[in-house]
Order: sequence, then structure tokens, then C-alpha cells
Amino acid sequence: MARIKIGNLKPVSLVLLVILFLSFFFRFYHLVDWFSFGMDQEYEAFLVRNIITGKHFPLIGVNAGGTGIYLGPLFIYLAALPYLIFRGNPLGWAFTASFMGVITTWLIYYIVDKLFNQKAALFSSFFYAVSFLASFYDRSFWNPSLVPLLSLLIIYFLYQINLNRQHYLIYLAVIFGLAFHTHLSLLIYTPLIIYVLYRKFKSIKKRILLYSLIIFLILQLPLIIFELRHNFPNSSAVINLVTGRTVFQTDQSKLPERIKVLTNFFGRFIFIPPFPDLFAEKGLCKDLTWVKKNAYPEIVGLSFFGLLYFLISYKSHFREGRKKFPFLLIISVFLLTIISVLFYPRSFHEYYLLSLFPLLAIILGVSVGIIWQKEHGQLIVSFIISLFFTLNLITLFTAQNSFNYNRKLAVLDFARQYIRGENYNLEALGDCPRFAGWGYLFEYYLGKPLHSYLDSYFGWLNYDQAVSGQPHSIVLLSMIDSRSNSDTIAKWQEDKLRFLMEFRVRAAKLWDNIHVYILSVKK
Repeated sequence: MARIKIGNLKPVSLVLLVILFLSFFFRFYHLVDWFSFGMDQEYEAFLVRNIITGKHFPLIGVNAGGTGIYLGPLFIYLAALPYLIFRGNPLGWAFTASFMGVITTWLIYYIVDKLFNQKAALFSSFFYAVSFLASFYDRSFWNPSLVPLLSLLIIYFLYQINLNRQHYLIYLAVIFGLAFHTHLSLLIYTPLIIYVLYRKFKSIKKRILLYSLIIFLILQLPLIIFELRHNFPNSSAVINLVTGRTVFQTDQSKLPERIKVLTNFFGRFIFIPPFPDLFAEKGLCKDLTWVKKNAYPEIVGLSFFGLLYFLISYKSHFREGRKKFPFLLIISVFLLTIISVLFYPRSFHEYYLLSLFPLLAIILGVSVGIIWQKEHGQLIVSFIISLFFTLNLITLFTAQNSFNYNRKLAVLDFARQYIRGENYNLEALGDCPRFAGWGYLFEYYLGKPLHSYLDSYFGWLNYDQAVSGQPHSIVLLSMIDSRSNSDTIAKWQEDKLRFLMEFRVRAAKLWDNIHVYILSVKK
């Protein structure tokens, strides 16, 4: 086999290789320490484990944001592959998620090259590769992980269908079918899909339409069977959600809060201020929302300037020819997102905007590509690229994770020295850190506890026969975050004191903010 020499590669290929390397570096740097394994990932890990062990084959996936609507199970089925390869070790999902982020970077290059031009493709893939925010979310393995990838493919397939390449409708049926198994935010593409199909309906062969419909319905088959077997719970949840009669007590949000999430996202994509704590950056821990780094107003303004420049460029660059349709597609997605932000009354999180991540990179990339062609444009673009890279590199090198995965492994190793296969109970103190995947991790490394503080959440996923008896030890994890409010801290301190007074301390060790106690019953 002939060796590929770097000198034989085209300049564009070399630049793309550098961009892919940067994408890899931003997503694999401190891979283990920064691996996000929380309650959502733990839930999915238990579902996958039950599939692999043959204990339960689910027809539904996870609940969509407390709406009562269940996603399809295909993501859980797909997650079984890395589970098998890595023998149930959660770190397998860390590698898988980060690698998918690199693939998404390459896909941005490939698609933007088709939709616009090669320069725009290189710039777009660069912005996605080194955006710390994009790389941060690419490290998480959960249902929304596929959203940026699927969002890109939906745009590309709609573009191809608009060019009368009918067979792409079959591909679109597959990808949009997967949306119901991934995250409901992808349903924002529904009006665009309906519009394109309406425009092209007469020119599409009925055979292609039929095949596409069949494929889409086959992908929904698990959900359909679940609906029929359980008296239509998803349909009822949708009706309740639309009419406002949902029985699920989810947090409501105010319009200014949702607008803040949206505008903050635009700025954070360009630059998250230095020293972020990754444990708080998703904003899912209400007690620590103040810790999350907000974008500087100047950076938010710059992001809107890039969006405005993209809009202004329509008349001179995109009004005619093939570039017009992808331009309108991208703008339409942003407009539909703004509409959803205005009218969606429930809690609104940044990860709901994952479908915009690659599109924002494309907007910035196309805009910079246009500037490149102007007088002194190369100098201006060089400055923009250098500044963007430097700012995000600063964030990368200053970021930390207050409850990092290596610390969890150290805790597990310490507890294993004392448990040694004996019966034990698992207890934890602290607000959000209790839900950092401890249940699955202890089962994986130490064996299933007799009782766990997580039984009320995941006990229904346990299909093993209950083991009776008294625990030889109690593993107590004290993770009381000093950044929480005083009332919360006082409550957990009282619980901690109660444990220490009721049981005998066999061993204890402190890892920064995790205090581990091995307790036993007083005799």
C-alpha cells in the first residue's frame, strides 16, 4: 500500500486536516476529567444494560423534558453498541460522543462546500471545531447528542430535494424519523419539510413518496406499539400539553428568561468567559445557575453583527442561483427558533438550541468567506480567525470540572477497598452532585447495593430479584456544595450530622468537595 505523503496533499486538504485536528483536540482534551455522566446518562445506561442482559427491551426512550411525551427508543438501541464494545464502562460513551463531534465538524465542511463554496466550508468547520461551547456539548453522550448532526443532514437533504433529486426524500425520512428518538427540538423543521414537499409534490414519484412514508412509519413502530399497548399515553400527553392541562409539574419560564437564554447562546458560541465550571455550565442545577458563565454583551453584539451581515449579503450574493435556497433555509430555522422561544412557556435550556450550533457556525463561516473577497478582507479575516481561536483556547485551558470523573473513580476505588463484595447501602448528601451518575457507577464497580438513595428514581428499572438482609456497610457521599444557598447547606449539614451520630465511622476520606464515609451499624 502506497504511503500518503503530506507534501502530496492539496492545500485545502491540509487546512481541513488541521481543522479536524483542532476539533479532536477541543473534544478530547481532559476527556476523562470532563466527561459528563449525570442523571440523564445514568438513566440511559440502565436502559441499555437491561437490553444487553436481556431483562427488558423497551419500546420507548426517555421522557422529553417532563412533558409526559416519551421519545422513541432507537437512540437507546444505538447506545448499546459502545456499551458492548466497552463492556458497560461509561467512558466508552465519552469516546463515542467526542468522536461524533469530530464527524460533525467534517460534515459541516462537506455540506457547506455543496451549499455555498469551499472557503465558506473551511471557515464554517473551523468555527464549529474550536467553539468551546460546541465542543462542550459534543462531550455529552445522551439523546440530544445527535441533534447537531441530524440538523445538518435535514438541511442538506431538503436542499437536494429542492434540486429535484427525489431519492433524497428517502434519506430525509430516515433522518427526520430519528428526530422522534433524539430530541423534540428537531420538530422545528416540520414546517420547512411540509413546505418543500408541497412545492415538489407533483414532481416526486409516487413510489418514492410511498417508500419514504413506509420508512418513516417503520422508525416509529416501537412508539406506535407502545401507544396501542398502553392506551395512548403519548397522544394524551400531547393533547394535555397543547391545551395546558398537563399533569406533569414542570417549571414555567418567563419570556425575558427565554430571550436571555437565546441571546446568551449566540455570545457563548463565540466565547465563554475564562474559568468556567463545567459542572454548572449546562444550567441544569438551579442552585448554581449564578455560577454559569454568561457571554459578555460585546460578544453577543458581535454575534448579532455576524447574523446581520449574513442577512445583508442576501441581495448581493444569494438572491439568485442555487445558494438562495440554503440561505433561506438557514434563516427560516432561526426565525422558527425565535417563534418557539416566544411561545414555549416551559423551562427553556441552552441545549434546546443544539440544532442551531452548526447553523451558527455556517452563518459565521459564510460571512467571513464574503469578507475574505473584499479589499483588505484577508487581513480582517486573519484577525477574526486568530481572535476566535485565542479566546476559545483561553477558555479551554482555564476550564475545570468541580465534580470531575477522575475524582469519582478515586471515590469508587476507596469505597471498594472496604466493601469487598459485601452487602452495602448507598447514601448521598448534596443538591445537584447527588445526581452525578453515582447509582450506575457503584453498581458497575462495586456491585448492586441493597438500598440506594436513587431507588425511588431508578428502582423500576431493576428486574433482579430483591436481596434481603442487613448491609455490612453504608457508603455515605457528602457533596454539600459551598456555593449553594445557606438554607440548602444547613439542611444537608443536618442530614450529615444525623448519619454520623446514628452510625459508626469505619473510614473516611476527603477529595476536595467530596467527603466519603464508610459507615457501619453501631453495636
